[in-house]
Amino acid sequence: MAAAIAALRAPHPYRSCSRSRSRKDAPMSSSTLIRRSCPATRWLEALPLGNGRIGAMVWGDPERARFSLNESTLWSGSPTTTQHWNTSAEDATGIRERARAQFLAGQVAEAQATLEGLGSSWSQAYQPVGELVVAATGGGDEGGRGGGGGGERTLDLARAEHTVRTEAGEHLTFVSVADDVLVHAAPVAPGAPTALEFTSPLAEERRQVDEHGLTVVLRAPSDGVPTRHGDRAELAWDPAGASRAAVVVRTRVEHGRLLVVCAIATTWQGLGRQPDRPVAEALTDATAQAEAALVRGERELRQRHEGAPLPGADAVGLELTGSAKSELLSTMFAYGRHLLAASSRAGLPPANLQGIWNQQVLAPWNSNYTVNINLEMNHWAAGVAHVPGAAEALEGYVAMLRQAGRETARRLYGARGWTVHHNSDPWGYTDPVAGDPKWATWPMGGLWLERELDSFASFSGEDPAVLAEHRLPALREAATFALDLLHEGPDGTLVTFPSTSPENEWITTDGAPVALTESSGMDRWLLREVFESLVAKAELLGVTDDDVVRRAAAALTRIPGPRIGADGRILEWHRDGADEVEPTHRHVSHLGFEYPGAQHLAPELSEAVTASMEARGDEATGWSLAWKTSLWARLHRPDKVQDLLQLFLRTAETEAGERSGLYPNLFSAHPPFQIDGNIGIVAAIAECLIQSHGGEIELLPAPAPILATGSVRALRARPGVEVDMAWSDGALTALSLRAVGPGALGTHRIRLGERAMTVDLPDTQTVEVDVAALR
Repeated sequence: MAAAIAALRAPHPYRSCSRSRSRKDAPMSSSTLIRRSCPATRWLEALPLGNGRIGAMVWGDPERARFSLNESTLWSGSPTTTQHWNTSAEDATGIRERARAQFLAGQVAEAQATLEGLGSSWSQAYQPVGELVVAATGGGDEGGRGGGGGGERTLDLARAEHTVRTEAGEHLTFVSVADDVLVHAAPVAPGAPTALEFTSPLAEERRQVDEHGLTVVLRAPSDGVPTRHGDRAELAWDPAGASRAAVVVRTRVEHGRLLVVCAIATTWQGLGRQPDRPVAEALTDATAQAEAALVRGERELRQRHEGAPLPGADAVGLELTGSAKSELLSTMFAYGRHLLAASSRAGLPPANLQGIWNQQVLAPWNSNYTVNINLEMNHWAAGVAHVPGAAEALEGYVAMLRQAGRETARRLYGARGWTVHHNSDPWGYTDPVAGDPKWATWPMGGLWLERELDSFASFSGEDPAVLAEHRLPALREAATFALDLLHEGPDGTLVTFPSTSPENEWITTDGAPVALTESSGMDRWLLREVFESLVAKAELLGVTDDDVVRRAAAALTRIPGPRIGADGRILEWHRDGADEVEPTHRHVSHLGFEYPGAQHLAPELSEAVTASMEARGDEATGWSLAWKTSLWARLHRPDKVQDLLQLFLRTAETEAGERSGLYPNLFSAHPPFQIDGNIGIVAAIAECLIQSHGGEIELLPAPAPILATGSVRALRARPGVEVDMAWSDGALTALSLRAVGPGALGTHRIRLGERAMTVDLPDTQTVEVDVAALR
């Protein structure tokens, strides 16, 4: 065991590779190194760095060092951009009442068309900063000239550094947490000229270039209509109310090395607040950051970078061996953790649809937050794979949404509590967006997010009473909205309306495709999980006489759990026998009680989930493959896990076009690129190795052939137990456990297949387990 875990902790030496080798075949010396044999020629070949705020896609040409820059707080619009379009309380009441009457009369298509009136505006778009090029440094070699060759480039995920090796020396790039700047250092020939180039698709308000570097002030669009609106997609560039960004680049040459530092500061004032900080203040901050970093020099900057890694960067490690695909999968695990840590920082917006790496002013789906799955999936790994900065970022973001969503709940539903719908942004957009109700009219986002925050807490090792005190107020408020949303159903049950199963549709008896239902399968499992969590925490704290707690406890007796249809599948909508418009739809929202839910299921429900998954099929978008993999892992089906992982790891671009899979830089394809696939697969792999939702710690529950041999360090199980283990050909060879806090102390039941044992963790010291008892 010690040797296996030590291998995960050891530094990884540089290993050269042939320049003639193609990028996709470049060998990797470990799961934390991504190697490419020549510079990127397009954005999807560049490699990502970030410190949770500044993002950079590094192209790796030693002669023209190119960086595609982003900053997590730079978005179009502001909290007030679209408020004048929002549906009024009076109109919303009429829309809801009319739609409910139409639905009960069997006029489902008409009711859905009526409900479209609830959404009349849109959330905003995440913006690129621009392209920085450091040209003609004189530090390349013959193969590096003209951008067609150059030394091997490596992204070291453990160190969050990008390097290019040339005969003249190392070209080093990192985005520093300690100094909050992009740092690039490279060899330079004596007297060689150095040119800085900067371009941006944003409006340029100021540019200054001198011997010390360059300074640019940019203005983001004041509004961006989402790309899904087709011909209506457009940008507004009104200077009033728009975000600004100050980009300051400074250079110096010392001891034959060129040092470039880039600082970016915006007029951001905080989540949900107007981005109206004085631009002069942002410019002063960026200038001070750049100049302070430059004075420190390359060596000190690198030392400070190494001394202040991304939160949790080296907390968890996985090595899979036995095949090239196994090694690639362990790289994807490390890559997903790196991407999440590098794009989510406490106090700032959490990772969006593209993390913090986006090259377009109007990106696909505005690169914003899709709350019906993608925002949650971006954070499924934050607990089990311990990425604490991402967990804190989402907690802060949800706190802002609660505040903004109270007004939406009151105005659109006459409800207390709070709500958020399909799309959001850092300004706190919580209304339905203008568009098709199959994705827009979905008011359950608050419950989805509170369930996710509960999940973080379940891995923390914190004392249960402390967790209950922390989580109870938020759960109470989410439950309050849900209780006000519920209606009396025709059979005495309580049902939600309006309701959809994002983003799927069913066919009415007269052949109309519709999405509207009451109490969809997804709604019911979210209601039950949030209400059960609220009641359990209230019981622990002795506050069961609270009115909302009592109402939630009573409602649980009238909200059905998962329902099985006549065809043996889990019912997605209110009507049995409803055919899907798209039987293989990418969303599997109605199966969320299996994963990420934490319910212990009766065998007949697991069989119905299996039937539902088989009907959905394997082919899907990248993020959907990650979700399906997690579901098959919960179902203990290593054969299906193998099938899905093979699809996830394939090449995304083919002669016939694009499909799900991996782009040249290992970004996950929807297509196009969406980062939730990259991050979601981390949680899926973890679910194949350890499951802890059922009150015990189950080891290797879905040992697919691609996962058959390996070792993992510090993967987390509920209620906060770090697990180190090694296995070979599916057989456990070593195991140790450690409680991470007081809530995880005590006796734990460990299971491997049909064998089980108990392990006592009296303190936070590591306990070595005799695996012979589990064989």
